[in-house]
Amino acid sequence: MTGLGNRLLSEVAELSVPERMRRIAQEARRLAGTAELDALLDELFAAGRYERQIALTMATIAGARSRVLAQLDSPDPEFAGRALTAAIKLGVEPEVIGPRVPALPERARRRVYRGLAAGDRERLADALLPPMRAAFGDAAAARVLPHCSSAVVAAQLPELAYAVPNWAALGRRHIGVLFDFVEARAADAGRDEWIELWWWLTSNVTAAAEHDPDRLLAFAARAVAHRPVDALNRVVGTLTRHDAAAVYMLIRHPSGHGRGLSGTALWKSMLTLSDEQLRAFFELCPPHDRHRFLRLVPPHRRTHIAGPLLTRPGTAPGQADVLLLDMLPWRERATVARELLARPGGADNPEVAEVLTARLPWDEAKTVLSEAIRRPTADERARAYPLLVRAAAGTRDPAIVADMLGLLRRLRNEQDPVRREALHTVSRIPMSLLTVAHLPALEQLGVDALQARDCSYQTAGTVGELTRTLLMRGAQLDGAVGGPWADGTPDRTQTGGTAFADTALRLTAQLAEHKRGLNLYGLHRNLPRGAEQRLFAALRPRLEDDAARDEWELALSLAIGLDHRAYDLPELQRMLVRACAAHQDSTVRRAVGQALANPATRDRHLDEILRRDRSLVALYEVQALIARRRTDLLGLLWSRSTPGRFLSKKVRFVPMFHGGFTGWPPQHVDRYARLLQSYAQSSHASISERARAVRQLGSLPGSFDQLLPYLNSGEITVTEAALTALGRSDEPARAIAVLSGHVDDDHARVAVSAIACCARSISPSRISETIAPLLNSRKITSAKEGVRLLAALHAPDAVPVIHALWNRPDLHRDIRRAAVFATRFLLDHDEAWDLLAKAATDPDVAGAILDIHPQLLPEPQRYRFAAFVRELAAGADHRLAAQSLALLPRWRRWSSADTADFLIDRLTELTTTGLWQPALRTLLDTVGADGNPAPLVSAVTRLRVADATLPDRDLPARQRLSTLLAWLGPIVRNRDAARPVVAPVIELLAGDPLWHEQIIELTLAGVRWTEPENTVAAIESLAPYTGGALLDHPARRLVGRIGSEIGKTPAETLSPIAEGLAASRDPHTALTAVSLIALCGKQFGWAEPWPGLLGTLRAHSDLDVRRAAHSIYTAPE
Repeated sequence: MTGLGNRLLSEVAELSVPERMRRIAQEARRLAGTAELDALLDELFAAGRYERQIALTMATIAGARSRVLAQLDSPDPEFAGRALTAAIKLGVEPEVIGPRVPALPERARRRVYRGLAAGDRERLADALLPPMRAAFGDAAAARVLPHCSSAVVAAQLPELAYAVPNWAALGRRHIGVLFDFVEARAADAGRDEWIELWWWLTSNVTAAAEHDPDRLLAFAARAVAHRPVDALNRVVGTLTRHDAAAVYMLIRHPSGHGRGLSGTALWKSMLTLSDEQLRAFFELCPPHDRHRFLRLVPPHRRTHIAGPLLTRPGTAPGQADVLLLDMLPWRERATVARELLARPGGADNPEVAEVLTARLPWDEAKTVLSEAIRRPTADERARAYPLLVRAAAGTRDPAIVADMLGLLRRLRNEQDPVRREALHTVSRIPMSLLTVAHLPALEQLGVDALQARDCSYQTAGTVGELTRTLLMRGAQLDGAVGGPWADGTPDRTQTGGTAFADTALRLTAQLAEHKRGLNLYGLHRNLPRGAEQRLFAALRPRLEDDAARDEWELALSLAIGLDHRAYDLPELQRMLVRACAAHQDSTVRRAVGQALANPATRDRHLDEILRRDRSLVALYEVQALIARRRTDLLGLLWSRSTPGRFLSKKVRFVPMFHGGFTGWPPQHVDRYARLLQSYAQSSHASISERARAVRQLGSLPGSFDQLLPYLNSGEITVTEAALTALGRSDEPARAIAVLSGHVDDDHARVAVSAIACCARSISPSRISETIAPLLNSRKITSAKEGVRLLAALHAPDAVPVIHALWNRPDLHRDIRRAAVFATRFLLDHDEAWDLLAKAATDPDVAGAILDIHPQLLPEPQRYRFAAFVRELAAGADHRLAAQSLALLPRWRRWSSADTADFLIDRLTELTTTGLWQPALRTLLDTVGADGNPAPLVSAVTRLRVADATLPDRDLPARQRLSTLLAWLGPIVRNRDAARPVVAPVIELLAGDPLWHEQIIELTLAGVRWTEPENTVAAIESLAPYTGGALLDHPARRLVGRIGSEIGKTPAETLSPIAEGLAASRDPHTALTAVSLIALCGKQFGWAEPWPGLLGTLRAHSDLDVRRAAHSIYTAPE
């Protein structure tokens, strides 16, 4: 190539990728609209792949639309795809791309999707959606749908919703349309539909909250009855600030589905509620969240919110949550502690007394705890020291902290476990309490711990925590006291941050002697803004001293801990570059990663470290940067040797890059290909190394011919590596032709996978012809993959080809099953339904129908497909029928109306034993969804009257009816729609005393705690069924029922139920009241009304009730 193109290529050949692209863009803009550009493009388009890519880039930048469009029909599918992306970027008319859609390979279609997503191209997307749907089905159309106009989305979404792969993208662009769609569907939605609708709307919950928070909250208020609404956590703070009362009601919903809402944003926003509401919300929080929530509450409100929980009646002093207690203001904390000490089990229990005494004023706590740290056993002292530290820290008085540190001088002569517990608590003292006056004592504590002969690894780590605390406190003080310095250096005359940093550095030196580094990980999240500058200034003398001794641990720890904030410290960055020449290899590896982390300086740093040691190219970070960005350094890698620390002079280094080859100039691609070939043919390389070289060779552009010799390698591993590499070839048609020769040999499994990769670059019109060798292969694996590719890639003649294959008389069962599963792509053709009908008659193949899930099909096809599943369930093959029955619930919404009758027949047919359980599950699932009691009444009636006696069977009808009633209970308990079936079933069973236990269980399953009058009436109605041993059965079942729900049910909801039950004179009802009151007292504390109700029951006229009530205690002894 000569002329302008040659000159341009010569200029950019040895530039880095950013510089090359900048130069090409400048030249394209300079020549835009000139004849010189046309001449240049003619020259480049007539050359190789690399040159054509540059030409396409220049044409795009210069706006040469005609030149870009001319490449859309390039015989190179990869290049044609790039041209398609460029045309979309230039805003090409829909009329240009639309007619080409049916011929687009799958990889080209993916480029279309990405091109549409990259900008606002609604007009083009609207025009492409119909041909995409016609040629490639709903899945392809659904990929285009988010980029269409709102009118098109609103019209097409009802039909394409099942196939939408990215609801977040759809919500981001068309959240209003999505709201309209899900709200329309929600009008008559059941539990299953709500799960689906909620997922669709909240896939991009941020967009929904920004668009209309009131609408989102209203939808959530409906959804919370059916499923958890945890998806709102990403925007719950915004929603709470908008309407705290609505979010509060979601959290308190009786279903408990709102209890998963939590997080700092929610808690901060909830502070607008009244103290009473906030206290109720606090008590609903899981115990592990209460501490985090209370920390966000202003101190003057904390006692009203947490105090009642800490001091509720019936709480033993040892059960009090002292972490909550520590968050109260000191006066209220002391008041609560004294109240708990005054209770039984408080002051008279030494361990509990010490814990609570640590929350009293210092003068009182010091007296008790000073004695406790002198106890004779190490375990007692290990408990006492942390209490002493907490008592001092709780006063928030630095002078008292200093007094406490003086008492800790005894730790010098303590045992290591005791010392470790004390130091751990000291390291947790709030940094704001630490002053310069504390430093000598803190340093002495650390030094004593490290110098002790029994110092453990864990104790040294605790000293590291203390050191980190001092460093961070020093950075805070420098900012607070000295502020920003004019010259950027700290004022050495001040006694704040500098003193803390110096102490921390001395402890760091002590830690180094114990082979422990300073853990600064995550430091960037804890330091105030700008504190990294002050911290580095304080550490700089130590860092420079370490650098002079070739010690880099502290510098690396600091860079890792500061993360991106280290980029603003030029001196630290220079140290990292120097560390790349450290003595230890492990240090160099860490340093290189840190030195190349900053995007602004990585190029400069890379040049510098390679000038010192070219062998650093052996490191992954260096290779990745060279391959994808610094291609101007590729020449360093092609020399015969790259001697240095990481590479020997005797070794020819062969880097294994991970991509970036499309941006390499041809000469570098050729050099790397020759290097890989020599490696793959080397007698000194192992088989695995040679195979890796061959696979890497396949990643290079234009490597097809170079891979062919390795197909005849004597090593199976190398041969299969070449076959795998051909699957990534940029000449897919030629690659498939070669791979097809291996679909019948021992390499078929590899060749078939490679063909599948190549086929994605083949036009659909050529798919059948291309993969014909797979369909005609004697290998089952090959034929199965061929069938799948035909359907998945939407070959126009896929249906007749598969149909012809099916009609082969000797076709293997597994190939037929693959054909059945592939029909899910082809069900818009009647021939595909004919194939399914044939499959349903073959027991060996029919099971493949069951692998197709409803969500893979559009709504209209689900009704027709459900009929297939129903036919299989009714078939004579019991194995297949059992599988079909087990899957029938997922097709319930689309099954015919007489399906329930069929299930009843299966359930009540006593001559068969393997089908009744799956039939029962499906029947109960149907009843739980629609609430129609008729099928269940019919099943119960038929089982009750069935009295057949069968050999080797024992009461088969009764066993089935018992199972039905046992499984019905959870359905009724968890689904409100199923509650109407309870009364008719009880009416059928009421006359038989043998079923009274099941009647009690069903009745209690149907109660709802939010309906106190109905609940009391239901329990009272059990009187006829509680004779004899069943007297206390309602009480026992109530404990099992409410035990898992009481945590999400407020006390005010349960108290009317308890009052109504306690007022009854009927023994079984009163016993149920005793059980409920016991649970409520344990959960909510023995405040009124629970003690009063218990007292009433202790005076009940029935002895059994009095006995049960007297076995419940409101205060532990």
